Amino acid sequence: MAKPQVLQRAAPSLHEIAYASIKERILALDLKPGEFLNEAALCERLGMGRMPVHQAVHRLMAEGLLEIIPRKGIVIGRGSLDEVLDLLEARGAVEPNIAALAAERAGNAEVRAMKRLLGESAKLVDQRQRGRFMAFDRAFHNAVAEAADNRILVDAQRPLHERSILIWGLRIWQADGLALTQREHEAVLDAIAARDARGARAAMQGHLEALRKRIIEGSDVHEASAVPPRRRIA
Repeated sequence: MAKPQVLQRAAPSLHEIAYASIKERILALDLKPGEFLNEAALCERLGMGRMPVHQAVHRLMAEGLLEIIPRKGIVIGRGSLDEVLDLLEARGAVEPNIAALAAERAGNAEVRAMKRLLGESAKLVDQRQRGRFMAFDRAFHNAVAEAADNRILVDAQRPLHERSILIWGLRIWQADGLALTQREHEAVLDAIAARDARGARAAMQGHLEALRKRIIEGSDVHEASAVPPRRRIA
């Protein structure tokens, strides 16, 4: 009997490599919200030609991670307060149900991995460590999504969380903001570890609502937005 052929996965194109590299730099805050640059500077940083970088930039603009200003250059996404609140509202429609599924489906190894992530992020709640904490925040939410064991939900959650990089560019973080986020993450994990789907859903919803409230209150104090946000949390 002939052996089945193993399909070889095509090597990524230069456009895909440029896209992944620029995106990771944005998500890691190597390219900071509000930073201005041009395609030539990006080509130099990546060591790549203009065409794949040009294609990648337009793809990232469609995802909302940067903006192209004609005849001027590129601005890394900074986002308005309303845009950030819209993102959190969208996440609130998806992530609580993801957390509930994770409580029902997470394996013991996945729970242990999430505990390790939160053990590391607990060391980084000082605002001076915000960039490093952000990486663990992303990793934790991704781990919860993976534990839900539903690829469509994982794919729906990922772009919302990636666009939430805009949150970290807001200069409105309270001194205890990271510590509060850490405690909210721990509440989500406690419910997942206890296989409490209802509790996990409520804890994730509470985390996102509390984050929205902190952002609104911070924007009021620091006048981060000239236009008041459309929605207020009671």
